[in-house]
Amino acid sequence: MTTESPTLEEIAAAGTRRQKDAERLKHSSEALKGLVLAALRDGEHRPTDVTKASGWTAAHVRKMARDAGIESDERYRERAERLRKTSDRPASSAEKSA
Repeated sequence: MTTESPTLEEIAAAGTRRQKDAERLKHSSEALKGLVLAALRDGEHRPTDVTKASGWTAAHVRKMARDAGIESDERYRERAERLRKTSDRPASSAEKSA
């Protein structure tokens, strides 16, 4: 079974398709980013639900939000600070023996 080498025209056509796909991806990503940021600003949906619906990671959505000037909810910051303080404290003797 022999396979023919691709022609330059086939390679050029594939390159054109790839470029069009990249442009479509860029436009759809920009549209999705706009929707995600609008939803985060509106506050109607929980950020975790917006993130899940977008298909992006939480870290990516957080970075986009911060870059757009959207800060985290004050309650979240307080909770994160409490958790940091709890994890920074040394373990008690009861916790060490467990």
